[in-house]
Amino acid sequence: MYICLCNAIKEKDIRKVLEQDHDGKATVSGVYHACSAGEKPQCCSCIQTLKDIVGDHKGRCAAAKAA
Repeated sequence: MYICLCNAIKEKDIRKVLEQDHDGKATVSGVYHACSAGEKPQCCSCIQTLKDIVGDHKGRCAAAKAA
């Protein structure tokens, strides 16, 4: 599913970048930059969804560390 239509970023692209972040230190801007080949957000309608995905990832990393 496309998360960002302006820069053609798919959810699977985001998850692929997050798979490389084992310590939960990924940032929304860092993930966006990695997925968009350095392009900046244009209309920004994707940012909240991206924040949610990165936040979920950080939560899973924190839970894994606590276990």
